[in-house]
Amino acid sequence: MAQFTIIFAGRESDRATVECHDVAAARNQAVQRLGSYLAEHPGFAEEGHWRVHVEDHVGRTVATVIVATVSPRHSGLGD
Repeated sequence: MAQFTIIFAGRESDRATVECHDVAAARNQAVQRLGSYLAEHPGFAEEGHWRVHVEDHVGRTVATVIVATVSPRHSGLGD
């Protein structure tokens, strides 16, 4: 198994090192950690977008997970 580091952009001090079989598994770990974080900190969702980087054992970015919240221009409610 290889070691990967999961890093939340803007929160670089919150690094997590995980052991996974490959980049795809490490990316899935990043998605799960982001989902858990958003569930525990719902106010963070108001920031609009999140980026999580996955680095390999030498510090190269091997995957980036980007999630964005977009409000519709016209909600149809009271326009």
